[in-house]
Amino acid sequence: MAGILKRSMEFLGFAEESNDLPTRAEPVTNTQRPARVIPQRSRRGSSDVAEIFTIEPRTYEEAPMVAAHYRIGIPVIVNMGEMSEVDSRRMLDFMLGLKEGLEGHMRRVTSKVFLLT
Repeated sequence: MAGILKRSMEFLGFAEESNDLPTRAEPVTNTQRPARVIPQRSRRGSSDVAEIFTIEPRTYEEAPMVAAHYRIGIPVIVNMGEMSEVDSRRMLDFMLGLKEGLEGHMRRVTSKVFLLT
């Protein structure tokens, strides 16, 4: 508001003209960091399968063995026939988490046997 009044007074001759030029805005430089690149697990074709790991766990404590092989790309067959009902449910939840986390596949072969690929 003061700027309008000042300019009006200068125009009418009641105030001296100011030689202030408007300042230019400094150019903004892009300081963004490049995005992190996360490598994805390579997908092997079905003809590349050299081995399949088979496990017949008796307790849920053997779940890390399933994960260790599956994480490096080895298909895993899990036979939960000898497990208790509670442990087999936990193992199934664990395998579903592995499948989703590593973007894999899981198939039910029989009621107690599953294939993780």
